[in-house]
Amino acid sequence: MRVASIAGLLGGVFLLPPIQAGAATDAAHGLFSQMRHAARTLDYRGIFVYQNGASLSTLKVEHAWHDGKEYERLVSQDGARREVLVDGDLVTYVRPSTKSVVIMHRDSHSSLPGRFASDAHATPYYHLELGATKRIAGQTCRVLVLKPIDRYRYQHRMCVDVGNHLPLESEVIDRQGNPVERLLFTDIKLVTGLKPAAFKPPVLGPQYTLRWVKTRQAGDEAKHDGSRWSFKPSALPPGFVLRAAQTRRFSASGDPVRHFVLGDGVATVSVFIATHEHAVHAASSMERSGALNVLTTSSHGALVTVMGEVPRITVRRIAGALTYSKTR
Repeated sequence: MRVASIAGLLGGVFLLPPIQAGAATDAAHGLFSQMRHAARTLDYRGIFVYQNGASLSTLKVEHAWHDGKEYERLVSQDGARREVLVDGDLVTYVRPSTKSVVIMHRDSHSSLPGRFASDAHATPYYHLELGATKRIAGQTCRVLVLKPIDRYRYQHRMCVDVGNHLPLESEVIDRQGNPVERLLFTDIKLVTGLKPAAFKPPVLGPQYTLRWVKTRQAGDEAKHDGSRWSFKPSALPPGFVLRAAQTRRFSASGDPVRHFVLGDGVATVSVFIATHEHAVHAASSMERSGALNVLTTSSHGALVTVMGEVPRITVRRIAGALTYSKTR
């Protein structure tokens, strides 16, 4: 009797009445929109567990929305202390163990669950489906699934709080049905009174090294050195298009690094092209960390890095679509 009671307590999911296909699709899209809005605009504090491949870590999060601007603070709860602060589109990374601070502009959505582009639900490369309901962190949530239509993207599965519509769980699933990344809240509470001042970087001593990653439009750099990098549209994976381009300098006298962002409305892939005084010739190599695949190679004397939470075949095709030309 005790075994049956425990199994019922821990393993059960709530049965749902059948829903007609059209109504289910409308409900899925409605819940997706509510999740996106809640994830961006609600003020909350929480603890979540993040699994990336075989790596497991715990983080504390604070999130606020104030005067049309988003604020976040992420603090690691195990291993070396790490802190990430978000002030609109400005991100500060603080690592006390190495006495370093890096400040840069973010160019994509937050790493927290529920952050998708506004047109994500309309992309033809995924189907949006509703699943069962279950309980996470003491709250009832409804499963929402973004299923890809081909091998160039991962499946995304979320469980959305039926009350406040915050995503309590987020999983990235590979083609074999295995979770390659997972984020699960163990505690989360809505709060009031969080002000922008609460998300300012801590006061640090002179022993810290500060790096500001400066950005500008990639076209400005192309005019300077007479080169042009682009992507052949027909060679890209279906649905992936160029969404942003800029040039970064990691120090005042550092070499320029071109940064391109490509996406399909759900997944994003970054392409970094670093040029140096002397040509670089590197053998191609692929590394994986959970859902993230990273390809490093060289092209026309530049070091090229392609990375994103997409399958390896997608990273390789985007790298293969890169073209180079001299404008003069």
